Amino acid sequence: MIVSFNRQFVFVHVHKCAGTSIEVALAAHLMPNDLVLGSTPGGERLQAVFKQVIGLDKHATAAQARQWLGPQRWAQWFSFAFVRHPLERLRSLYTFARGLAETQPMTDDERRLWEEQERWPNRLPYHYAAVRAALQSETFDAFLCHPLTWRDAGAQPMWRSLCDERQQLLVDFVGQVERAEDDWAEVQQRLALQAPLGMHNRSQRNTEAQLSDAAWAQVRAHCLTDFQLFGYPVPEPLTGEPWPAPSPENDDAAG
Repeated sequence: MIVSFNRQFVFVHVHKCAGTSIEVALAAHLMPNDLVLGSTPGGERLQAVFKQVIGLDKHATAAQARQWLGPQRWAQWFSFAFVRHPLERLRSLYTFARGLAETQPMTDDERRLWEEQERWPNRLPYHYAAVRAALQSETFDAFLCHPLTWRDAGAQPMWRSLCDERQQLLVDFVGQVERAEDDWAEVQQRLALQAPLGMHNRSQRNTEAQLSDAAWAQVRAHCLTDFQLFGYPVPEPLTGEPWPAPSPENDDAAG
């Protein structure tokens, strides 16, 4: 997240939606009293301090930032965020989680405790639900079906970061990773600056046919509102049958 008092804007950093690239691009245009929470070396170093003092961190929601700044200042400033196709966002989370585990593998003693007692190492990155789910999922499909996946902060619906409890958008502008070039140009124009954006691994949305109906059911149950609110085509299951109507008991679309 960025809170810029000098340029009067707030960037809400949604998990796995190119937020680090955006924060790095904007960092050079900020002043000492602007807040960068996460992503840059300084932002990562001070994130815990800001969390303790002002209650905001790297992935604080728009509602949390609005509460801290106050409704009047929030209405006067420019607020924005980027989103991503829900499926490709989850694929990015899966790849990221597996990468964390591979770069910080279990020791022999930790692996033995896991194999004998199913005890996870008491350290990062094994505290993350997505890492645990990824290690127990040989495929992306299995990851989507794993219950731990949906307990991870990175898999929570994007609307929860950007909307109020009635699912009304709180930010002024929502860009899409898939059309980053055009949408980032709009942000630069609104901020009256030039900040080239280095964005990689953009969503291609080419993996839908590889997923089982069970995996699609999980995606739909947790992400239907994201598909609808942010303009992504709602997927259909492999059977060709339409998705059932959302129910308050098990669907995020119910709010």
